Amino acid sequence: MTNDTDSFVQEVDESLRQDRVLAMLKKYGPWLLGVFVVFIIAVLGWQIWRDQQVNAARAESEQFTAALEMVQAGNLDGAKAEFERLSNRGPAAYRAMAQMQRAAILQAQGDLDGAIAGFDTAAERANDPIMRQTAQLRAAYIAAETQDFAALQTRLQPLIDADNRLSYLARELLAVQAWKAGQLDVARDQLENLSLAFDAPEAVRQRAQVALAVIGPAPQSAPADGATTTAPAPSEGESK
Repeated sequence: MTNDTDSFVQEVDESLRQDRVLAMLKKYGPWLLGVFVVFIIAVLGWQIWRDQQVNAARAESEQFTAALEMVQAGNLDGAKAEFERLSNRGPAAYRAMAQMQRAAILQAQGDLDGAIAGFDTAAERANDPIMRQTAQLRAAYIAAETQDFAALQTRLQPLIDADNRLSYLARELLAVQAWKAGQLDVARDQLENLSLAFDAPEAVRQRAQVALAVIGPAPQSAPADGATTTAPAPSEGESK
């Protein structure tokens, strides 16, 4: 009798549990189903978005390569137009690279002001610091031919302050242009820093040491007759 009673109680408890589960499903089931559907849609949407991004990047890469092939084939005008188009669409990295390539073509065609503006734009668009600083340095090399020393120094100072591999090239450019402009104190300061920078490329250090030897040390005192001696600029005399 006891076993029958226990079995009956268990069946009643099981029936009550099932009734509670069914009641909860009726009450919360639609909400749970909705959450599940939203989750599935979100996952599918993210997957579709990622696939679109990958496909877009692949397409931009192929078009960028095709434009580079135009440059190699000598079709500079066609490549320039293609890089201009690519600089206004697609992933940010490709836009910046396309702008830099277009600026390089402008430089090759003799449009130095346009090239500087192009590299400046690429530097503004670049998210990667190395790409940004590379664009800034390339603009500075062109500006050294077209702008005065003060403007060039303003351009180079952020690169010098970055204190990385590119900063050594910026220091070297500043030293050379300071030498040409007669700013020997600035030139010596930059060259001395380069010659003592053990992290600088060996070639840069060697060129700095040679340039320092040509410029000579800073005068300790002014000559009595007021005459001054100026080292020849790197493009003059036998200092080449």
